[in-house]
Amino acid sequence: MGSFGLYLIKSVFTLSLLYIFYWLTVRKETYHSWNRFLLLTFLLSAFVLPLLNISVHRESPVIFHKVIEPVIVKGYDTGKQLFYISGSYSILSIIYISGAVFFMLRFLSNLVRIHYLYFRFPKYNFNGFKAVILDSNQSPFTFFHILFISRDDFEKGKIDEMIVHEKAHKDAYHSFDIMLLEIMTIVQWFNPFIWLFRLSLMAEHEFTADNKVLLEGFDKVNYQKLLFEKSLGITSFGLTNNFNYSLLKKRLKMMTTSKSGPLAGLKYLLTIPVLFMTFSLLAFNFNIYGQKDKEDKQPFIIVDEMPTYSGGDINEVRNFVQENLVYPESAIKNNISAKIFVQFEVDENGKVENVKVVHVDILDVTGKKTLVSGYTTSGKNMQINPEAVTDLKNETIRVMNSLGKFIPGKKDGENVSVRFTMPVVFVLGSKKES
Repeated sequence: MGSFGLYLIKSVFTLSLLYIFYWLTVRKETYHSWNRFLLLTFLLSAFVLPLLNISVHRESPVIFHKVIEPVIVKGYDTGKQLFYISGSYSILSIIYISGAVFFMLRFLSNLVRIHYLYFRFPKYNFNGFKAVILDSNQSPFTFFHILFISRDDFEKGKIDEMIVHEKAHKDAYHSFDIMLLEIMTIVQWFNPFIWLFRLSLMAEHEFTADNKVLLEGFDKVNYQKLLFEKSLGITSFGLTNNFNYSLLKKRLKMMTTSKSGPLAGLKYLLTIPVLFMTFSLLAFNFNIYGQKDKEDKQPFIIVDEMPTYSGGDINEVRNFVQENLVYPESAIKNNISAKIFVQFEVDENGKVENVKVVHVDILDVTGKKTLVSGYTTSGKNMQINPEAVTDLKNETIRVMNSLGKFIPGKKDGENVSVRFTMPVVFVLGSKKES
């Protein structure tokens, strides 16, 4: 899924990490407004932080070490393999998109149902609400400034506690929270933490509204009886604040919980370093080039005896790479030809290590002319698909990492580490050329 896939992974990580913090620290505190503010901050952070990308780097000129002759890979030779390589990604994409479409349709369906009820049944201006009087035995619920209430409850008039409860939802704009939750659920429907997040935020809504009723002086026992009675009615759907809520047991328990003391408020100060830590993990990419390896021992470029591979000289590597490289489907679809300069080391034990791409040139379709020299993903060239270039680099690294062991090189009679650079040319061509 390319850059969106990376964003999605970061967003899931952010939401999950921040929810765990909420669950471990303040979920049992009675500062419900603060809890709601915290959860909303975390929800928005999961949207925004993964979009930030601050790169701090020091570049040095690219040095090509012992260069092996280029390997040329043509796009049309790999059709059968492409489906196999990309199939798993396609299946995951289809599953993700199907889930997102399902939850989007559910969201739109709920909006349509609310629209239907609003225009289907009579409406009255009532206690600051636009009250919609329903014929069914519906538990009361609000959607922004609209109150949906059963005819039986409305005509009996014994709804003071319900009105105070629903007005608390309206005045606090809880419906905005729910709409944001719905959007995030569409994006992260597969993440179990988004569902826990939904339960927690909507629970804080109910705790706040219940507390408002008790502060107005209504009897706690009678109100709890009313909650239980209304739980037997028809429940509402996901886009509304319901008088009936599935966390009834927790609501009843919260009404008897002692209020949190002032010291509990210090827990909320921990939010600042937690957000900063998350920001640091996601937003900064420190790419510092030209530094020495951790060990003082540097790989050689010129040695007495070069490493050998598969019984032949170092150029046998070319044969292995040419036989195993697969032209990425994304690059074929986006007509990307490129020369990938890959660097690797053969250590004193003959093992391949430190494989990395050090330079990328974007070529024309013939593979003979360089269109962009030293291409980087930070470039602004909108004609080049960055995901396709990344796939070319990853495929090159994959194959180089799959090389078997070498007979190591020697200098002064001792095995030494030797560094190489090899250009891999991906070029799209016509089958007629073969």
